[in-house]
Amino acid sequence: MRIKIIFDKEKLEDKYSCGWGISYIIDDRTLFDTGEKAEYTLGNLKALGVDISGIERVVISHNHWDHLGGLWDLLDINKSIVVFACPDFAREFKDRLASHNFKVVDSFLQICENIYTTGPFKAGYKSKEIEEQALLVKTDKGVSVVCGCSHPGVIKFIEKVKKEFPEEKIYAALGGFHLIDEDNRVIRYLVEEMKNLGVENVGPSHCTGFEATEAFKKVYDENFWDLKVGQEFRL
Repeated sequence: MRIKIIFDKEKLEDKYSCGWGISYIIDDRTLFDTGEKAEYTLGNLKALGVDISGIERVVISHNHWDHLGGLWDLLDINKSIVVFACPDFAREFKDRLASHNFKVVDSFLQICENIYTTGPFKAGYKSKEIEEQALLVKTDKGVSVVCGCSHPGVIKFIEKVKKEFPEEKIYAALGGFHLIDEDNRVIRYLVEEMKNLGVENVGPSHCTGFEATEAFKKVYDENFWDLKVGQEFRL
């Protein structure tokens, strides 16, 4: 399966837009998050040759502006898209989606062939409780974990892989790991723990933070993926 980096904080070329938030697409049909702004996400989809009318589903990791900013404009263009979101999304959000194909995700779920959601995990964020899901992509290389922000902790998502796919290798973990405000001790522990859990490749981005990104780069070396808008990887 191919994963394209549609939106993130860095870009390969000036023709792409970058900023805060993420958006990745798998085989041009399954979109994970929609970035901070529709203009950026839709423009990058076009620049990367993705036909919006061919997108079949969108999985929103969690209810933060930088992960769902492009959703509504996307649905205006392609009304057949199925949207998968966590139960804690506001009533206003759910009401707005009432006329669309909307599925509330309350547990581990296969959303199409070889692509799954972890189901929602709870986390504390700015004195509030939020829910977040990650995407799991299964190929002959193993299972890859695609994260939005990892507010509940990326380790919980990896442990979910081990529970649901005990015989599979963990080929990659990529996306936001939310270590931007963590101290070096926590960062070192998490990097080593991911290595010990058998994660073969890492692509930390978005809210991972500079110090944590450098720590992953040092430990993973040639198995470190430096994610930028415009890149494409085989999972």
